[in-house]
Order: sequence, then structure tokens, then C-alpha cells
Amino acid sequence: MGQEVELEGECPPAPAPGVGHEKGRPARWRQVRLRRSADFERIRQEGRAWSHPLLVLVAAPNPIGRTRIGVVAGRRVGTAVARNRARRLLREAARHLYPRLMPGWDLVLIARPPILTVKEPQVEAALEGLVREAGLLQAEEKVR
Repeated sequence: MGQEVELEGECPPAPAPGVGHEKGRPARWRQVRLRRSADFERIRQEGRAWSHPLLVLVAAPNPIGRTRIGVVAGRRVGTAVARNRARRLLREAARHLYPRLMPGWDLVLIARPPILTVKEPQVEAALEGLVREAGLLQAEEKVR
């Protein structure tokens, strides 16, 4: 009972907490999310905004050296189900674009009601256009 027996073909031990995937996303996604209302407020006051019919991008530099992203969908977007879908679309678009973003920025993505009428590729294209317009995309050779 008190002895450990090592069997061949056993499953490897579980990874340490915070390593690997949590809920289908890399664990590091938690580190790049903005969650505190004070952060959102600072970015809205100090940052600069770029708009598109589907979303608004507000960006402000941060001293951390890592880009963080916050997503907002207000009640104007629709019901709770609609707001959740809008947030999911924006988070997924940001996740795909994140490796190409310049470090050291805080970004807030604000959903607009028409976002519910389009699919994910259109949201990704809109976000990429705003980030490019804001000058926050790294040069292609610097990526990776």
C-alpha cells in the first residue's frame, strides 16, 4: 500500500498548474488579458482610438513590455447571448493576431452592434486593418 510501483505504459504525470492548455486556450492567454476596471479606464483616458463599423480599437502604451488585450461588449450590442458572441469573436480575432502585435501596448476592443451580422474572418480582417492603421503590427520578418 505505501509503495509506489512503476508500471510500463502508464500515462505521464499531469503538467504543473499553469502549464499547457486551460479550457482550450494556451495558459499564457490569461497573462495578456486586461481585467481590472482601472486599466480599462486608464486606456480610455490616455489612449488613442481607431474605429471601424464592427469595432473600436483603443490603444495606450504600457510600461510592462508585453501587449495586453481587453474586450468589451456593451448592452447596446444586444442581449447577453449576443454580447457573449461578440466578445468571443473579438477574443478569437485578437488571439490570431497577437503574435504579430508590437509589445508594450494595452489594447481595448469595443464591439459594435453590426459585429453580430458577420463571421469571424471579417472580424479578423477589421481588427487587422485597425491595428495596421494604428501602426501596431510588427514587420513581417520580426514575427516569430
